[in-house]
Amino acid sequence: MKKTTKRIFLILGAVFVLVIIALLPKKKMSLPPQEETVYTVKTQTVTKTDLQEYLRINGTVKAENTISVFPDIGGKLTRVPVTLGTYVKKGQLIAEVDPSSPGSQYSKSPVYAPIDGYITSLPLTPGTTVTTSSEIAQIGNIEKLQIECKIPESKISVLQNGLTAHVALEAYKGALFPAHVFRISPIVDETSRTKEVYLLFDTTDSRINAGMYVKILLNTVLHENVIVIPTDCVISDGSKRYVYVYTSGESRESGTVEKREVTLGATVDGNVEVTDGLSEGEVIVVSGMQVLSDGVKVKEVGTSSSGEE
Repeated sequence: MKKTTKRIFLILGAVFVLVIIALLPKKKMSLPPQEETVYTVKTQTVTKTDLQEYLRINGTVKAENTISVFPDIGGKLTRVPVTLGTYVKKGQLIAEVDPSSPGSQYSKSPVYAPIDGYITSLPLTPGTTVTTSSEIAQIGNIEKLQIECKIPESKISVLQNGLTAHVALEAYKGALFPAHVFRISPIVDETSRTKEVYLLFDTTDSRINAGMYVKILLNTVLHENVIVIPTDCVISDGSKRYVYVYTSGESRESGTVEKREVTLGATVDGNVEVTDGLSEGEVIVVSGMQVLSDGVKVKEVGTSSSGEE
């Protein structure tokens, strides 16, 4: 009986101790605070500028008012008394065609120059058999030169007379010759799906010769005084486009970023027009934006202007 009573008291004592321990105030364990990540970025101040769209095309220098000359009758081309560059008068003999065939003899048929000008092409040599559709020569005014080029059908919507261009000649590296569009063909070629465009040089230069191959930078649409940013700083999310706008904190070199949706316009050479979403004078992140999210802290490691970028 005494043993039972003693055991009961021991159990009650143990319970009492446990209750006291449970009721004692607990000291909370605190973990060391985690430092917030700060990302390094490069920024750029948003400014307005002009954005010039253009086309790069090839062309050929030709004499103005060039005319192709064809014989009146088929036969063998027997004589060509002119050479390339020869100046001829209207009505001057430039070739003879012999229409004779075995068993029949005919007088030679003369080919005359239809206009005054210079011989710019002589594609055939004496002895060649020709027809009435064979081009004997081309005559044009090499003192007034023009450029002939072809524009793809997909690009013709921007064409108009007066568009300016910079022309480069293969023979003169680094030299650019100003020109402008003065005539546009009213039709699209069904085979090549192109439209012929003609340009005139703005100045006379002895280095330019008929027949030269040229490369043309044709200025098309000019977007004046618009906000332009690098295309690399634009983040795509489905059909939406975003940039990170930088707001400085206590110091100019540190701050936070805001993820902002923007509407884009024309793109030229790695730069894109922003039609909505940004204002002049705001600062955007142009490098390091891949790891950012809305509201994170950042530190500037470099800044540039739109022109420098």
